[in-house]
Amino acid sequence: MLLRSALTFLVFLVVLTPVRRAHACGPDFPPVLLGDRARLLAELPDSAFLNEVPHLLPKPADTFVVVETAEEPEGARTGGGARETELYQSGAKAFHAGHWDEARARFQEVLALPSGERRRFSTFAAFMLGRMAGAGTELEEARQRFAEVRALVREGFDDPLGLAVASLGEEARPLLRAGDDTGAIRLYAEQAAHGSWNGTTSLMFMARAIARDEARLLQVLREPLGQRLMATYAWTRGQEILWVDDKESPTPLRRLLEALAAVPGLAGADRLAAGAWRAGRFDLAERFAGQERTPLAAWVQAKLAVRRGDKAAAERLLAEAAEGFPLQENWAPQDWMMPQRPRAHVEGERTLLALLRGDFPQAAELVLKTCSWPDIAYVAERVLTVEELQRFIVAHASSPELRCKPEPGLWQEENERQDVNAQLRLLLGRRLLRGGRGQESLEYFRGTKWEEPARKYVEALEQARSAWRDLDEAQALYSAARLARSMGMEMMGTEVAPDWAWVAGLYDVGEWNAEIQRAAEGSPARASLGDLPLDSEAERARLTAHAPPHTMRFHYRSTAADLAEQAAALVPPRSQAYAALLCHAARFVARTEPERVQRLWTTYVKNGALIYDTTLFGERCPEPDFERLRNQKLAMPWRTWRLRTLAMVGASFLLPMMGAVVLVRRKRRQ
Repeated sequence: MLLRSALTFLVFLVVLTPVRRAHACGPDFPPVLLGDRARLLAELPDSAFLNEVPHLLPKPADTFVVVETAEEPEGARTGGGARETELYQSGAKAFHAGHWDEARARFQEVLALPSGERRRFSTFAAFMLGRMAGAGTELEEARQRFAEVRALVREGFDDPLGLAVASLGEEARPLLRAGDDTGAIRLYAEQAAHGSWNGTTSLMFMARAIARDEARLLQVLREPLGQRLMATYAWTRGQEILWVDDKESPTPLRRLLEALAAVPGLAGADRLAAGAWRAGRFDLAERFAGQERTPLAAWVQAKLAVRRGDKAAAERLLAEAAEGFPLQENWAPQDWMMPQRPRAHVEGERTLLALLRGDFPQAAELVLKTCSWPDIAYVAERVLTVEELQRFIVAHASSPELRCKPEPGLWQEENERQDVNAQLRLLLGRRLLRGGRGQESLEYFRGTKWEEPARKYVEALEQARSAWRDLDEAQALYSAARLARSMGMEMMGTEVAPDWAWVAGLYDVGEWNAEIQRAAEGSPARASLGDLPLDSEAERARLTAHAPPHTMRFHYRSTAADLAEQAAALVPPRSQAYAALLCHAARFVARTEPERVQRLWTTYVKNGALIYDTTLFGERCPEPDFERLRNQKLAMPWRTWRLRTLAMVGASFLLPMMGAVVLVRRKRRQ
């Protein structure tokens, strides 16, 4: 029993998980909708067969128990009365010994007991009588016995093994063997509607076989339930690797689509339209997308509108589709897989259309509904202005969308990235700090573990600006440089390109997106877009305007090197501090700017003092000794521009005073 259950579970994993294009090993990124815009507009995600077939029939009113685990529930075969237990166990022993007549007699005796004396094992006995009848030629008796199991459960008899749901599959088996596909589909669909994986698996095997047998296919397509099953199969399993496209004969998918298209008043037309779109049969998609008023049908119609260039109609249809999909609906084949939410995908398409028409505030409103942090971050960091982002955060302070929790990743820190609101505030704080608005940025770091480093960085820059001596300014700049290098990702890193702070800088997501785009090139749907522009001049202008000070990855390292170089320019060239500051500047960009390291080395050799092992330049650097400079006779002078300022201020007061003295003296003489 245990081995059979384990093998059944393995079959579930093999047959129910859709076959998709695989990529090399890498991080399990959540969906990045705007990372591949052509794919977003062109391709229609497919749901999982196991998610769709439970909805072929309405949700059953019966609340039958489903038991399909590897082990039986503890105590499932105990708890009955003495007589019913004795009779059932005797029948079970005879059944396993092959004495079916004796087993049948014992099971019938169980059912002959008074109702109050057979509450536990009545369902067991009726189920076993059905199995024995179904194994032979007594098909009608088998159906009656399995129906009796369900009737007993409705009357309140015990069902610890979920035999009521299992009886549906057992009843379908002899029908399938007798060639009654329609009857078997209905029973398996009812079983699946109760949440049975066995029913789902059985429908998978049936659909796969029917798609390859033209006679069976034409027979099944006479009934609406069969039409919905095969249309769902075409949509969700249309890309199976088992289907080899042979030019000599049509593939099962092509033949299936043509057969479905020939059915007048097809049930499941929206699924046929979706499957046709994915297969590049846009004529069929156009023909069937309008036959049913469903979110999926509206989605296909929206894609067809984009293909025609009618963006206004596409936006209207996408809004209709978005309203129809529940927020938490998930098309991922398994719970442990990365969620695939159709509502988020539709909102991503709406966001892209808003970006294309230059309505950036509306794009922010729409992207928020995706709860996809990479996409929200792109719009917030690179598209909106700082002022627009500030207003957006204030306007949505109590919005439920701002409280959504993006799909988790190994790189996310739960305490700091609790929801979109917390992440947006950090993004704005880093953006303000990069733009030189340090005091404003501190408000958005408040309450995080990066509040103190950010405050120290801002204070260091302010000390440098207000210092009266070059040496004090140099020391403050170096303090800021060290903070920029050690805490740069947290304080100033860009959430998207070039730093990719949303994955803690561990991966270059841009390269990952490019790899996915290359892998998906050539699909029929993507080719259908033609030369459709995927960005606008206004958006490109904003990307340029909102870029970080340096465009390379880990740009804050370059900022740290800038600060160190500025500090070096404020100390004597032949001093230890000068050499140490140039060394640190080179160390900060050793992995990102090799050309700059070479320039710094040349400057060091030309101007600096050789005070330590030069082979370690840019690798291991001593701390600049600012105190030595203070104690030297050649202590750093006051800033010359400040001296000039003081002289001018003094002169502006001194000259009038001298004039006043001369005037007073002349009057006294007179």
